[in-house]
Amino acid sequence: MPDAYYLQLTEQLRYLIDEHAMQWAGKLPAERALAERFATTRVTLRQALAQLEGEGLIHRSNRRGWFISPARLVYDPTRDAGFNDYVRAQGRQPRTAVLKLETCPHLSAARVLGLPDDQPFHHIRRRRYVDDRAVLVESLWVVPERAPELLEMYTDQSLWGLLRGRWGHHLANRSIRMVSEALSPVDAEELFVAPGTAGLNICRAIFDDQQRPIEFDEEHWLHDSLCISVDLAGQQ
Repeated sequence: MPDAYYLQLTEQLRYLIDEHAMQWAGKLPAERALAERFATTRVTLRQALAQLEGEGLIHRSNRRGWFISPARLVYDPTRDAGFNDYVRAQGRQPRTAVLKLETCPHLSAARVLGLPDDQPFHHIRRRRYVDDRAVLVESLWVVPERAPELLEMYTDQSLWGLLRGRWGHHLANRSIRMVSEALSPVDAEELFVAPGTAGLNICRAIFDDQQRPIEFDEEHWLHDSLCISVDLAGQQ
């Protein structure tokens, strides 16, 4: 069908989603039903759905179908606030699943933190949920000398709450890097989406008040799950 119809279908779907969002309880009808409703092919329908997915209006979950995307989480990566705290502050429900606990080298973390290439790290891999939707997978690479028994006592609590409370560390300096990305097969599988799904990569290098390296974070977010907002009040 011509491009004009694909664009018309996108607008018709947008209207239909807005009209039936409550009735559908967040989940779109099956692709077959939508294609029949609009008397179109699955190929053309998927073009329109992909457009709405790119806009963040809907998202697809592997083997489960299409869903209406909830409101984006407002997120300030410069603030020293735990995930659970800022999710709850926005009236949402957080949850964490710990995927891996291990000690091993990580070249990127070592180089960003100015440590030898073979430096071992305590590695915590976890998946984060907002309102039962997996929105983020992250790897936390902690210098073992700063938190010797970390892996033995870590469950799913705030890492920095533990670093402050147990070892007396205070976050003083950090560098932050953000880039758009296509999710790798590993990250996508852990977020229950297809490889190549649009994502946002946020990396942090964290140092204490004595300029000692503490931690390197790698976050992989679904692109439609958050809105980056940084407060620059008082700066000239």
